Amino acid sequence: MGSQSLTAPPPALPPRATRRRPVSIRGSLRELVQARELTVNLVRRDLKVEHRGTFLGMLWSLATPLLLVALYYVVFKFIIGAHPAVDKPRPDGNDVPFALYFFAGLTVWNLFSNSLSRSTTSVTSSGYLLRKVYLPKAILPLASVLSSLVTFAFEFVVLMVAVLLVVGPPSAQLLWAPAIVAVALVMAYGLALLLSAVNVFLRDTAHFIGILLQLWFWATPVIYSLQFVAKNPGVATLLKLNPMTGVVVSLRNVTLLDRGPELGLLAGDLGFALIALAVGAVVFNRSQRLFAELV
Repeated sequence: MGSQSLTAPPPALPPRATRRRPVSIRGSLRELVQARELTVNLVRRDLKVEHRGTFLGMLWSLATPLLLVALYYVVFKFIIGAHPAVDKPRPDGNDVPFALYFFAGLTVWNLFSNSLSRSTTSVTSSGYLLRKVYLPKAILPLASVLSSLVTFAFEFVVLMVAVLLVVGPPSAQLLWAPAIVAVALVMAYGLALLLSAVNVFLRDTAHFIGILLQLWFWATPVIYSLQFVAKNPGVATLLKLNPMTGVVVSLRNVTLLDRGPELGLLAGDLGFALIALAVGAVVFNRSQRLFAELV
């Protein structure tokens, strides 16, 4: 999904003159915490804008993943004839339909992809807001990431219901899911800070990120497994260096395959996420004083 235009200002904010611009990353973080109510309001507004004028409204967030699961099941089972997933079979021996295998990886990929797509233009589309009131600017990409998290929550519920009905009840391994999703969120927010700042100065960034995400999708084992490419060690090694591989494989393990996360890969993803967050915060913090003038 692409970024949504900001069409209505959030609830009343203090005038720009009554608040000081944060001068450090620590100061910016403190202001983000203090502005948590505003963050919630921005997320609500983004979701309302996305579904405005539709008959089902927010129910589309539930209907869409339901329709996707049904579509994947029909296509992969009756048209393509895909075999059940065999990458690390479940300990109970139950078959995993390829449609669910694909959808499990797609949910967390969509969380990451939608976060970047929405957040890249989050600053440039808020020019009217930045020029009229003071607000912590880092709240803009954060709201885009959190609105993607809400969409992910609907997809995740559909996934777990389908797993329960088709494969069997999940085990205690499911408790790893919040930590795995947190890694994806930290990575997405770090890159969102970086890309939203760069897009202020180079507007082509918003177009470039769409192409990059397409390439990144196929370099991530969403529609195929690491076992499928294991016969080519070079390709397998490159895929393991992909910072989204551990997240996708691990979430699929704990939700669908009744196995623990790939801790080695997940640790590498966490390292990348923390670096992305640090770099994104530095670039965003140093650039934000120019945002109001350029957007």
